[in-house]
Amino acid sequence: QSRKLSLPMKWPFFPLLSLATIILILPIAAQSPTYKVPRTADGKPDFQGIWVARNAASFDVTEIAEGREIPYLPEALEREQKGPRVDPIANCSMPGVPRITYMPFPIQIMQRPGVVVLLYEYLHDFRLVPTTPRAHIEELDLWLGDSVGKWEGDSLVVDVTNQRPETWLDSARHTHSEALHVVERYTRSGPDTIRYEATLEDAKTYSKPWKIAMPLHRITEPGFEIREQECIEGDSGRAIHPLYRPAGKQ
Repeated sequence: QSRKLSLPMKWPFFPLLSLATIILILPIAAQSPTYKVPRTADGKPDFQGIWVARNAASFDVTEIAEGREIPYLPEALEREQKGPRVDPIANCSMPGVPRITYMPFPIQIMQRPGVVVLLYEYLHDFRLVPTTPRAHIEELDLWLGDSVGKWEGDSLVVDVTNQRPETWLDSARHTHSEALHVVERYTRSGPDTIRYEATLEDAKTYSKPWKIAMPLHRITEPGFEIREQECIEGDSGRAIHPLYRPAGKQ
């Protein structure tokens, strides 16, 4: 009888214990600290610092593509197969956007009211991104396109058009046309990370818009700075890229 009497007394205790545990845990979870995005003096999200992508997307962009595939139009695939077979950066051309973001070289971001400056160690490239509304430049193709930015909450959104069709998205010959339209989104996701996303749209090449996403990592090495990275064509016409040498290391 003692066993039969003890069961009804014990079983109701477990639901009560679980409920009490939940009640205790919920306030702790609610009070757990969340990342607070740092701000510049004018109240904008602060992206300043030196950042780098740590992936192989420059060799094959599908590594960071949604679903790991690119929705090519059949005629675009045929055009790609008949097109040039040497990566344009082999001739020291600028990589284009978004590829320059995932080249394996540091990027320094600087901010001033009304403008974000992206300084790329690769080929001394840079982009000045105005964050006040303006129309895109007309009838002018640029290797890194025409960038116009705006702030959306904790994100910097950059609209990029007017890119030259010669640039590739990677070394795997993933290409685009002059109709490429890229919308980049930079979001601070932690003290030392930025979430980078880009939507690519090109009605002459892709059957629908598609996305890439990856983290950018802050370089925290004391005294680190971007340096000169020169591309020089050799006798074969191929680019000669000196090995990267971080600051403070000889």
